[in-house]
Amino acid sequence: MATLTTQDGTRIFYRLRGKGRPPFLFIHGWCSNLTHWDAQTRYFAKQHRVLAVDRRGHGRSDVPAGGYTAKQHAADLAEVARKERMRAAIVVCHAGGGPAALEFARSCPQRVRALVMLDSNVGPKAKFSEPKNLAGTILGGMIDQIRGKNGAAAFRQIYGALFSEHAGRAGRQALAEALETPREVAVAELYGISNDTQATAKQLTQPVLWLSVRGADEATIGKAFRNVQFGQMVGSGHFPHVEVPDQTNAMIERFVTNL
Repeated sequence: MATLTTQDGTRIFYRLRGKGRPPFLFIHGWCSNLTHWDAQTRYFAKQHRVLAVDRRGHGRSDVPAGGYTAKQHAADLAEVARKERMRAAIVVCHAGGGPAALEFARSCPQRVRALVMLDSNVGPKAKFSEPKNLAGTILGGMIDQIRGKNGAAAFRQIYGALFSEHAGRAGRQALAEALETPREVAVAELYGISNDTQATAKQLTQPVLWLSVRGADEATIGKAFRNVQFGQMVGSGHFPHVEVPDQTNAMIERFVTNL
């Protein structure tokens, strides 16, 4: 493990493995951490330089009072990438790590050769005050439950539902680690991922691989990205990189081979 202290004094933990090009950068999702990419970092480190980061507030990184936005996470990633001289990387993100990955690709295009978005989402900014806004309703409901009287139990129920019944030991471990995330961070992250990812996506020129577990709205996503391919996993919950790593690795490898 290595560390970097950002400009605002936040210590970021990360792990660097392997050699070879193109390099990989793995960005975890909501209340996750870099160890949830272990099956991918072990696999791709055989032929590539591989970097996985604990985003601020997660894993072994510091838990500052603020900064849980796509722009700040992207700035943290940029500082790590500069320190490790990483350019033209394959950036792989999961779910709630998507907004940070998109912003990183937009703000530091020279450091991102291509994007792999794993069971993530793109859309307009969520509006919490509008009952008919689906994203705002979903995120707002999660926030209310986590902040509520039985917040700890609600957090466990919400996160546990993200795994399939076949998740096994790896899924149970990932869930246990996720529940160690401070609830104030979990809430701040939900607010942070509510930004307009659709607008950011439309500014990107890099090729994108969109991987999902329940299919994707290809028409809508295709309008957001200039160059996007689609893939779907079988037999997994929301964490396919943990539950079905062989499928995940094979699809990523095929995409990168054909770049």
